[in-house]
Amino acid sequence: MPNARGNEAKLLSRRQTTFGTAESAADGLFHALPFYSYNVTPSGELANDDANYGDAYPGDVIAGLRNLAGAAVVPMGLDSIGWHLSQLLGTPTTTGTGPYTHSFVAAAQPAILLATHGISHAGVAKHFTQDSLFMTGMEIQAQKNGQRQRVTFNMAGREEIKAGATLDTTPVSFSADPVPVGFQGTLLMDDSVVASVTQASLTLNTGREADQETLNGLATAAAADPGFWDLNGALTARFRDTTLYDLASAGTAFALKIKWTISAGYDLQIEVPSALLERTGHAVEGRDIISSSFNWRANRPASGVELVEITLINATADYANLSV
Repeated sequence: MPNARGNEAKLLSRRQTTFGTAESAADGLFHALPFYSYNVTPSGELANDDANYGDAYPGDVIAGLRNLAGAAVVPMGLDSIGWHLSQLLGTPTTTGTGPYTHSFVAAAQPAILLATHGISHAGVAKHFTQDSLFMTGMEIQAQKNGQRQRVTFNMAGREEIKAGATLDTTPVSFSADPVPVGFQGTLLMDDSVVASVTQASLTLNTGREADQETLNGLATAAAADPGFWDLNGALTARFRDTTLYDLASAGTAFALKIKWTISAGYDLQIEVPSALLERTGHAVEGRDIISSSFNWRANRPASGVELVEITLINATADYANLSV
């Protein structure tokens, strides 16, 4: 009997209309998404009951709440990444006729977009369906290297079930979906390149949670609860001057941009209009190059200004559900 292998796993996704009701299987209506790892898995609580029976035996085992949560690490494919960003931030404003420019923003009153995922293991012909998935956050680590850029998307949902067949025998992949390499990343502060920065991280959390409090008569979540945005990260820089030190000490806000450019037709830029650095110093740890890591946090946006804006240029016309 063969073993299931990661390289034979396929991830399918389609936007879901109603919480608790997975999208039906249909050929050609699900996207096939590339991924490095997918640990969005179900969990169930077990505990012994505390009733007394006059002996030393444990109480009956009680099955408690059922949850679904985890993370997917995906390549920053400059076509497919727009699907994930849509689930996180909402569908973008799109302009152009090819290449297309998609603008994603963190809205003041964001809608929660749901998805149905199918995980198919071809080697053992086993399939699973996950419903009511919603994004809880995104994490990016940028640094100069020779590896394709990766993005982590955290998510939660309602339930996973074993399916008798794949949700889609002919899923649609995004094309051409080029992936930038680490060395193609650039960091700018107030629109100027900061040559001393060697690493940058960004974490955007939605604050959304599965509602496991509403009495719905089920062990699974009743809904997806909205939250509030939290945007932070860190900059690691070589000690060449006191630019970052001075910004942190003075509490001066600055505009932060991280971008990856492959060509005029393929580009992704993340812009945080107002960020502040936490104060730190330049510790001397030995005889090598001195580096410091400055944590940063996004400021509350001023009227008419976005908390964060992600601009994606690619060959994909839109990020609506596929249709026949």
